[in-house]
Amino acid sequence: MRNLKLFRTLEFRDIQGPGKPQCFSLRTEQGTVLIGSEHGLIEVDPVSREVKNEVSLVAEGFLPEDGSGRIVGVQDLLDQESVCVATASGDVIVFSLSTQQLECVGSVASGISVMSWSPDQELVLLATGQQTLIMMTKDFEPIMEQQIHQDDFW
Repeated sequence: MRNLKLFRTLEFRDIQGPGKPQCFSLRTEQGTVLIGSEHGLIEVDPVSREVKNEVSLVAEGFLPEDGSGRIVGVQDLLDQESVCVATASGDVIVFSLSTQQLECVGSVASGISVMSWSPDQELVLLATGQQTLIMMTKDFEPIMEQQIHQDDFW
């Protein structure tokens, strides 16, 4: 990792967005940043410092109004022109950037602690509140569900 070099740092103090940032994802082709907070999601252009898109997950009922909600994962889905968002309460939401439509594609009753996508965006892995891992395809078809802590090993 010695050959990693800092390319650029940006500070967004002057950009007004709802809530405090909890996680982010880069949209490399557009040169924008997707930022998730306890209120929703915004897309910011770091050069012009303007908000390109904004969606309130509170108004849509995916996050509580009291600000206690948490986004645990944000991923730009390049081939679908959309963003996948996972909430701590267990919802997996896809927001279409072209049509501005929200769709809840799944829910985990025990909640979600982490969402991670494979580099080629063919697989997504969710860590749940019941200490299980759920692996799914990019179309959210389950592949496997496995306990994180197993009593026996093969």
